[in-house]
This record gives sequence, C-alpha cells and structure tokens, in this order.
Amino acid sequence: MANGHEQRRDRLIIRALDPDPDDPDNDRECEVQISYSRLQALAQRSLGQVMEAGHLVPDALRHPTSVFEGLRSDQDEPLDGHAGWRCYCTTPDRSYRADGTQCLPYPRQVFLVFVNDAGVAYNWRWEQADLDNPGHPRNHQTRFRRRLIP
Repeated sequence: MANGHEQRRDRLIIRALDPDPDDPDNDRECEVQISYSRLQALAQRSLGQVMEAGHLVPDALRHPTSVFEGLRSDQDEPLDGHAGWRCYCTTPDRSYRADGTQCLPYPRQVFLVFVNDAGVAYNWRWEQADLDNPGHPRNHQTRFRRRLIP
C-alpha cells in the first residue's frame, strides 16, 4: 500500500451488470470492488457473512431482479463520503447460517447490495420485500430516485 491508501490489488473485483435503461439487452458490464479489509472484518464476525459476500453479493451484482439508482435515505448512504449510487436487489435461492451452512432463503425478503459512485460495494444485507413486488425492497418508491431495471 502506497501512502496508506488502498491500491487496486487490495480489492476483490467483481464483474457486474451495468444497467442502462436505454439498452434493452442490458448486456453491459462494469466492475464493482470490495476491499479485502472489509472481507477480513466479515471473517471476524461469522462464516455466514463471508459466504454471503462470496456467493450472494456476486449473484446480486450479475443477475439482479431490480436495480435502483440515487439513494434518498441517510441509513443507506456510505460513511466514506462517496455518494450512494446504486442498489442491486435479488431474491436468492439460499441464505447462510452463522456457521456458513447453506439453508433456505429468508421468506418475503430480498438481498440488497449497495454500491457507491466509486464502484465499491460498501454494504449488503437482507431486507423485507415489497408485498406487491417481491423482487423489490419495501418502500422502494420513496427510498430511491429511480429504477433502472424492473
């Protein structure tokens, strides 16, 4: 690390869907990064959180059920000063227990991955799904500025 700043090699790079509402095929890709220090911190908490980062986060970034842009809620904003940019949503076919064992997904919940304007996935978590649109998080209409893909 030069001058105490993280370098590109200090991050895990994940290929992600780059949703463009003007591209009906949505076949463009972008890179999303997760810092290794973030992954190491997860390992201190539970193997289940590591498994989510290794399996659910990439799945959400590559095959989202919906993507929103422009976070309106302070709770969703990153603390590093980079503006919240996108939220990738998915309904995984599995979840993970704290010990890392795979189990059924949480009922009526979606998995969200928050990516800032620098292309860094800074947060991910399970949340309640919208009852009328199960691939979206609850209150998505007021929580985000616009929906990029259904």
